[in-house]
Amino acid sequence: MTELLFALRLIHVVSGMGWLGEVMTINFVLLPALFRADAKDQMTLLNTVFPYVFRLATVLGGTAVLSGLTLVLLYTGFNLSPLIYSRWGWLLLTGGTLGTSLYTFHLFQESGMERSLAAHMAFAVADNDRKAMTALLRKLAIFPRAGMIVLLIIVSLMIAAAHI
Repeated sequence: MTELLFALRLIHVVSGMGWLGEVMTINFVLLPALFRADAKDQMTLLNTVFPYVFRLATVLGGTAVLSGLTLVLLYTGFNLSPLIYSRWGWLLLTGGTLGTSLYTFHLFQESGMERSLAAHMAFAVADNDRKAMTALLRKLAIFPRAGMIVLLIIVSLMIAAAHI
């Protein structure tokens, strides 16, 4: 059982930190490049790079959420009352709820919003409307920025729970 817990915890930590690292890369590398690129390159980035990034976030986030849920169930022996009656539990419950909510948002809302913004961006590029393109990019940047803040909070909560 110890080996299983170790393996699951390793998978959970690596996938969670990978998810955070990916979102940080979006915020500090891809978005600045997107803002500085010309219109044609912006569309290329949006249509070729961002779908891969989105899929990677789907895999990493899903792995982090599922492995975290499995760990909680195994650590508590399928008795979830420690999540309510201990500081450790509240930290895990809060972090897990935030993580699951962020992942659910990623799956069901973010992808549609990003596709819609990309479609609007294509029209702005076709019309050579630089002001509209900049406004759309700013809207697109909201999701990864908010996601990074939420993921940093989650990681902080999980680190605190691990040290109790």
